[in-house]
Amino acid sequence: MSKSWLSEAANLQFPAVAQSTKQYISQWVHNKRFLRLVAASFTFLVIGLLYYNTLTGTVPALVPSTSIISPPSASAAPAAPAAPAGPKYAFATLLSPNYKEDVDQTDIESDEYFLSTRVLNYQLRTSNHTKYADKNVPFLIMCPPDVAQNKRDILAAEGATIVPVPHIMADWINVPLPTWVEMLDKLLLWSYTDYDRILYLDADVYLVESLNGIFDDAAAKNHNVSVELTHKDDVGKLPTQYAIAGVVDGGSGDREKPWNGDYMNAGFFLIRPDQMLYEYLMAFVDRPDSFSVSMMEQNLINQVFHKDGPMPWVKMDPKWDTSCPAPEDVKNGYKTIHSKLWKIKASPCDIDPVIGRMWYKTLGHMESFYAQIPMR
Repeated sequence: MSKSWLSEAANLQFPAVAQSTKQYISQWVHNKRFLRLVAASFTFLVIGLLYYNTLTGTVPALVPSTSIISPPSASAAPAAPAAPAGPKYAFATLLSPNYKEDVDQTDIESDEYFLSTRVLNYQLRTSNHTKYADKNVPFLIMCPPDVAQNKRDILAAEGATIVPVPHIMADWINVPLPTWVEMLDKLLLWSYTDYDRILYLDADVYLVESLNGIFDDAAAKNHNVSVELTHKDDVGKLPTQYAIAGVVDGGSGDREKPWNGDYMNAGFFLIRPDQMLYEYLMAFVDRPDSFSVSMMEQNLINQVFHKDGPMPWVKMDPKWDTSCPAPEDVKNGYKTIHSKLWKIKASPCDIDPVIGRMWYKTLGHMESFYAQIPMR
């Protein structure tokens, strides 16, 4: 059997000086405490380099602890996410579980809305073409209990702020569509009072341009509640001021000639959170038949903030959002498109093929960015 290099080296003959050097080295090589010290030093060096690379962005950081907001206890009101320093603005969306039957909720490939949420997050926070100028404005993704943990982790690692939320529902509510089961969870937005303004976007909103300036839209300012129009049963239950701005619901797909010009779309609106309004809205959910559930939360929001009431919603500049556009509409300056652009046919209108390819192009840019594959 061949001897190790160390045993062979021990039998070699060296001059006196070399011999003493050999003995000195041999002592250190056989010193276990010294070897452990060397191993520990090497380990700390590797960890330090990895940490430095993470800070400098050369290695994608894992889920940042500040992006995960603890879920509220069952008995307590939902906790509001902590607002960043400076302007207290936020973007928000609601990610529902995969609505398809008999599907693995951890499967990310079959979940259209999860994929669209990733695209929206990429557009708001990363894409050079559409990202919001102030990087301190977070993108809150509200996740009901049945949203799989791996999906939350992916979105958090990509820069979103994950907000676990309880599911809001009442026994008397018969949900019209499976994709609308969690829609009442949007009402929790009014409880996030750490923020001055929150812009809510449905997960199927696509950005054509940046939303820079949207929080300064004239419709987003505070408005006084009209006391003279307040129902006697609501006296003392409403704040003195409020803010809610939005766009007309197209319905037919034509925002120029909508079915009802006073009916707001609940997939793109801006609010000032207010605890009194949150409790006021929740009281409707707790009271059977207090609003029509044909359009779920959209009907409730329009009922509370209707044009003839004490807190009418205010129309934003129509440039901020449209649905069912043609390429000419995009050229005319719409900032966002509210349509399921990954489909060919979708309600309330079919998808223009040119517009649809815009979404898929952004999807490709997003995936290449996160895979660290340079676009050529």
